[in-house]
Amino acid sequence: MLMRRWHRKQDELLNTSLTGRAPLHPQDFADASAEVRSYLEERALIIASLLARGASEIYLQHHQIEGGAEVVTRQVHNSFLRTNGLWDKLERPEADLASLADGLWRVEQQNDVLTWCEQLRVLRWVFGIDAELVPLAHFPTLDFSLSQAVLRQGMPLTSKPLLKPWDVRVQRDIATEYTARVVAEFKARGLIAGGPELDGWADEFRAKSVGDSTDYLAGARTIGELDDDALRRLGAFASARERYCGYLAELLNVAQPFSFSTWKD
Repeated sequence: MLMRRWHRKQDELLNTSLTGRAPLHPQDFADASAEVRSYLEERALIIASLLARGASEIYLQHHQIEGGAEVVTRQVHNSFLRTNGLWDKLERPEADLASLADGLWRVEQQNDVLTWCEQLRVLRWVFGIDAELVPLAHFPTLDFSLSQAVLRQGMPLTSKPLLKPWDVRVQRDIATEYTARVVAEFKARGLIAGGPELDGWADEFRAKSVGDSTDYLAGARTIGELDDDALRRLGAFASARERYCGYLAELLNVAQPFSFSTWKD
């Protein structure tokens, strides 16, 4: 995945002018099209609902519900989706998850909350709900509360213009660097297998980065100082941000929306 993203970035560099600036598209100067804006508002609500449902599923896995208590999370969120005309706009895997009875999500399905959290974090920033995107250097955490304001607000989310593609590209590039650094650390620790695409650059990248004054920050520590679990979490957030920002940078520059699942495939 990282190498595919890198080649895509290289293709962009080939289109850079002699002045050092990438060619600007007309859409770079305007708000996103009405169709794209509406689509992203719908996606924000769907992702917020899935994130909230995922929080409930994780809670149910680790806590015993008192006798006689009724769990209505599925009912509440599915009613919300239908009331807002979003049920028929769920992608097939999303609809399958939403249809499962409370407490029946498998662990691997619950793990999708990391991706939804980061996607919603980016969307809140793009819509202007949050003034800034939590830097990866601050080590973002899994925050289920991100869904609350979005679900309360409904559509329209805000009246502010969406952020411009170049703002999103900056965050995509930062996330690409963090993802590469985490991958290099994975390889050095033997957490992933080597291969032609990793051998060479991963070791070189890590060698240049390791050090208190040169390594990438991750909260109060550097990436090289993180334990394995923390490294995996940071890698999951960085990778999710890199992919979703890459998608949004392209989506915000077109007239008609296309799905993230189509883009990443």
